[in-house]
Amino acid sequence: MRIYAVADIHGKTETIKKIKKKVQRESPDLMILAGDMTQYFSASKPLNQLAEFGIPVFAVRGNSDFKCVENLINDQEKIRLLNQQATEYQGNSFLGLNGTLALPFVTKVCLDETRRFREIETRVTPETILVVHPPPRGICDRVGNRFSAGSFGLRRFIENHPPLMVVCGHIHEQAGYQYLKNTLIVNCAVNKNHIGAIIDCEKNMPLHIKMVLNN
Repeated sequence: MRIYAVADIHGKTETIKKIKKKVQRESPDLMILAGDMTQYFSASKPLNQLAEFGIPVFAVRGNSDFKCVENLINDQEKIRLLNQQATEYQGNSFLGLNGTLALPFVTKVCLDETRRFREIETRVTPETILVVHPPPRGICDRVGNRFSAGSFGLRRFIENHPPLMVVCGHIHEQAGYQYLKNTLIVNCAVNKNHIGAIIDCEKNMPLHIKMVLNN
C-alpha cells in the first residue's frame, strides 16, 4: 500500500493544489492528514478540495482544527476522522488521536493525554499505524534548532506500546523521519522544502519513506 502523508496544510489553497499534483504523480492508495488541515474558522473549503482527490483520506485534528471540523468531515464521503477505534484498510490497522497533546507551549485544541493513551493502549499492536498531530519528545521536534517541543506522553506511550509507525506533524521545520527504537516516526509537516511524505507499506517488507519536495 502506498500512503501520501501530510500535515499542516492550514487550509492554504495553493498548498492543496500542489499536493493534488503530487498525488496524481505518485498514485497513492490512501492519504493521511496528520492535523492542521484547516485554519481555525476557515474549514469547509479546504476539506471540500481534499475530498476531490479521488482517494480515501484518513485524518486527525490538530491545534488549528476546531471541534466543528469533525462534523464537516462526517459530511464528506471520502474523508474519515480516525479515532481511538482501530480502522482497517488494505490489511493495515490505523488509530488516531485528535487534538494536540501536552506541549511546552499553549495551543487552542488540547486533550487529556493520559486518559486518551489509556483508552488505546490495548488496541495498539506492532502492526498499528498511529496518526497524531505532534511528534514524540526528542524525535523530529526541534523548534528553531533551539529546543525540543514534542510530547513526553507520546514518547512514553511509544516506548511502552510500540506501534509500527507514527505519522505526525506540528513542528514544520522538522519534517523528516527517524526511528524511536523499532517504531518509525514520520513528521510530514509542510514547510518550504517539503510537502508531505510517500510511505510504501507492504506486509513483511521494510517500510520505505520518501519525503516529497515542495516544488
